[in-house]
Amino acid sequence: MTWAPVTMRWPEQATRWMGGLSAAKDLATGELVSTAQRVAGLEGLASTNPGPVGDAAKGAIEAGRAALAEQLGQVPACLVVTPFQSGVGQGKGYQRFLSAPNVLEHLAKKLEDATDSGRPVGPQYALSVLFLGTRLEQLASGLSRFNALLPIGDLVRTERRAQHLMKLETEKWEIPGAGALPRWQGLPLERCTVVKAAKQSMAGQLAVLEGYAADSSPLGDLAALAARKAAQQQVRDQQLAELKNLLAGGNPDVSMRARLIGPGNSSELRQELLSGDAPGHEWVQCAGLLLVGTQEGLSFVRELVGL
Repeated sequence: MTWAPVTMRWPEQATRWMGGLSAAKDLATGELVSTAQRVAGLEGLASTNPGPVGDAAKGAIEAGRAALAEQLGQVPACLVVTPFQSGVGQGKGYQRFLSAPNVLEHLAKKLEDATDSGRPVGPQYALSVLFLGTRLEQLASGLSRFNALLPIGDLVRTERRAQHLMKLETEKWEIPGAGALPRWQGLPLERCTVVKAAKQSMAGQLAVLEGYAADSSPLGDLAALAARKAAQQQVRDQQLAELKNLLAGGNPDVSMRARLIGPGNSSELRQELLSGDAPGHEWVQCAGLLLVGTQEGLSFVRELVGL
């Protein structure tokens, strides 16, 4: 065997199956012309009328859209405090701590931070949530339950970092073993320019023919559309029912504490946030969430956390 010089060319043998599409493509082109003529001949002979559901649903649609906009359209201001933020948590290196009273102090301080352009102003309500823990795994567990329903970027990152730190503590004594290099791997054809262009072109021609193969009569299409609408409605109802059942009959979670305060301006909210009984310094791994907005804008989250 000898080494042959490389000549880049189109793979004729590998794509010879494309020749079998010619007959079907020619037939499809002729059928398009015939279909256009038949549709043009129906002008003035057939008419359609919308069903009665549209008019009957208009009132419900308007009321539902208005309620949805009232509850979820008024986006509250959001503030998250975690032990891993710069200048917030205590400790050195990877070991960071933040007790529950210090979380409240940072949340209250940011209410009157004039240097923050996103600070809420005017009389509003505030919903505060504390995530309590004495260990990283407890903090990560509480955040995971909350993020499963209402993921917030800073809380998701805090959950992941706490999980990674736990994994680091348990696996830091393990010595990994590496195999000999280089290693076998799949050929990345999807990154080849010629392969990508050829795949798009050939897949497009196949998709056109598949559209003709799936052709059916108008009555069959209407029946299939009605069936799909009914199935989609059942799926949506089932999803909502499952979500309600998931949140029904829940038990109080002592690792999360929530409180609604207001109405008031920033100074009044700060004083009210720091007043009353709060978790103590025995909770050393904590994070906090503060949402400030109108009572309607906070209603969905307020009920979600059981207030």
